[in-house]
Amino acid sequence: MVDLRPVERPAGDMFSDIPARAIGSDPEGVAEVAAGYLDGLAASGVRGTLKHFPGLGRVDRDTHLRPARLAETPAELAADWLPFRTLAGHAGSALMLGHVTLEALDPHRAASHSPAVVNLLRRDWGYDGVLVTDDLNMGAVYNLGIGKVAGEALAAGVDLILVSYDPRQVYRALHGAAKALSRGELPAETLAGSAKRLTHLVTEAERAPCLDYD
Repeated sequence: MVDLRPVERPAGDMFSDIPARAIGSDPEGVAEVAAGYLDGLAASGVRGTLKHFPGLGRVDRDTHLRPARLAETPAELAADWLPFRTLAGHAGSALMLGHVTLEALDPHRAASHSPAVVNLLRRDWGYDGVLVTDDLNMGAVYNLGIGKVAGEALAAGVDLILVSYDPRQVYRALHGAAKALSRGELPAETLAGSAKRLTHLVTEAERAPCLDYD
């Protein structure tokens, strides 16, 4: 987790609890500690995932329960994004997109299924690693329809869809993705790019030197 630590826990936050879970509030310090953590994971043959872009440190509500928005511009969020931008692609790690709407880029979709946010990472940052959504069972997006959000995320260029807590919802996500594919909303080029990134991530994990505990 590379979200910056807020001063206090927002009212109504039952599950996120970023003040307790975050590494710290200093962007450079967070990046340094997280880099060491990713290196340790990689040495053990484990791939790390940076979360939750665009950051939950400024969010005033719990995305496990309800939608959240950030009114700040990318320039105003530069410090919050420093750990993400510094570590994007580090040690073959993936990057998780949270269910937070960046009003300046896409007022209609959360980052987890926003083409504009994916374009920011791919085009402006040059990030070509794996992108994964936060859990689609979370209240911030659940009422939109897991299948709908899954299809939109894949169409936006996200590589992996996360469904946890209730594994039965996986079938709804698959059905939504299949419908998006049948409607021509998932271009072959987009899917091929995801396949290439996922293959690269797996290949890196297989080649990574592992620590010997014997």
